Amino acid sequence: MTPILLTTIILLLAVCVTTLVVLNRRKDLALAELLAEEKAIVDEERRMFGFLHDLGEAITREDSHAALHRLIVKGAIQVTESQGGALYLLDDVGKALVPRYYSDLCPPLLELPERIAALGKKNPDSLLSFLRLHTVRPDEGLIGSVFSGRNSEVIADLRKDLRLAGGSSLQNNVSIMIGALKFGAGSLGVLIVTRPKERPTYNSNDFEVFKSLVEQSAFALANVMAHQAATEKKHIEAELRAASDIQRILLPDHDPKLQGYHIVGRNIPARVLSGDYYDFIPLEDGRWGAVIADVSGKGPAAAIITAMCRSVLRCAAPGGASPAEVLASVNRHIAPDIREDMFVSMIYLVFDPADNRVTLARAGHTLPVLWRQEGGVIETLHSGGLAVGIDKGDVFERVTKNLEFFMEPGDCLLLYTDGVNEALDTKGLEYGEERLRSNLALLAPQGPKAVVDGLIADVEKFLGGRRSLDDITLIALQKTP
Repeated sequence: MTPILLTTIILLLAVCVTTLVVLNRRKDLALAELLAEEKAIVDEERRMFGFLHDLGEAITREDSHAALHRLIVKGAIQVTESQGGALYLLDDVGKALVPRYYSDLCPPLLELPERIAALGKKNPDSLLSFLRLHTVRPDEGLIGSVFSGRNSEVIADLRKDLRLAGGSSLQNNVSIMIGALKFGAGSLGVLIVTRPKERPTYNSNDFEVFKSLVEQSAFALANVMAHQAATEKKHIEAELRAASDIQRILLPDHDPKLQGYHIVGRNIPARVLSGDYYDFIPLEDGRWGAVIADVSGKGPAAAIITAMCRSVLRCAAPGGASPAEVLASVNRHIAPDIREDMFVSMIYLVFDPADNRVTLARAGHTLPVLWRQEGGVIETLHSGGLAVGIDKGDVFERVTKNLEFFMEPGDCLLLYTDGVNEALDTKGLEYGEERLRSNLALLAPQGPKAVVDGLIADVEKFLGGRRSLDDITLIALQKTP
């Protein structure tokens, strides 16, 4: 073997060895990179599972909203290995996105006023206070755009985003991931995480993980909101039931037993609370008063007004005042204290069981009807009067007058609220005055209880099994032999 050939072989062997070493080194590096990536994925999955576990526990524990908001932002920062983060949620009226949690190291995510930007460079705490208090319109800037677009984005350099109108140096070289928190057809808010330029920008895997975080956070927030709404509804229902119990106590617990008259009253609320009321009031010299009233509207406000009317009328009725004078007193006390769009229709009557005379005054209420046993005819008792609350005094007292009439044995007087005659059937037709009068003529010979029970049963039949849209109240007064 010649020296040249030997040298060539040695050189070739050296090249092969070097190549093998380089290949092995590259293989080791590739393996190391693969192991590092695998470890990063495992660590990321571990952080993600930890976040979901903490989120689930927070919902189960019914943590405060502030604690849940903090958990979402800090969890998102940790899972995505970010430095800052923020959570904006839509307010109750849908007018603004409110920063519910803004981390200490989160840069400005909105266009800053010049004064705030300058102050922020000198005093970061002042800037952070501004960011934690400043709301954003649902269509304003970057945050509003993502919210209204219901999407998620990765932004490599926050300052260069055109939606910030040039941005601030405080936003320079900051990369962010931002996503709309969606649930069903609605949007709850926006979640953001941020990284400074010293760290790598977010990659596609980071973005996929972030979108999962956004989805899980939206689900958790929606569950908490639904639970809160259900809890608040239960509290409101409990309060309404308690108020209804009190309201029922304010109604007569029984019909009075009278010598000379038989009187029956009944109230059926359309909702938990009634805007109707009736009352029987013992007066001096053996006389009795009876009142029926209907407050415009329904619910708690109407129920409060009925309680006010009852109290004022019970104070004004004794002492020999006429029905018109009593209603005038009620109006003077009630009118200044109710909303302009509210009023109360009332009828107050006084009768003496020892004679046939009845005196009533009407404040804008449905006209009472009187069935006469002799002849079986029905009379409508016309009496002028303005509803309580429309005028504070002079006009009300000028038009509200006493009406005096006599009842013979067997005659039956019916007072009722418009929940009876204005009840609607499944076709939208009214129960009406004629049907009411026909039924009164049929039922009156059987007594006032038959009148009240029979009319209520017929109205319920007319409604076709549906709940009445308005309160129903009736009083039947019959003169006995």
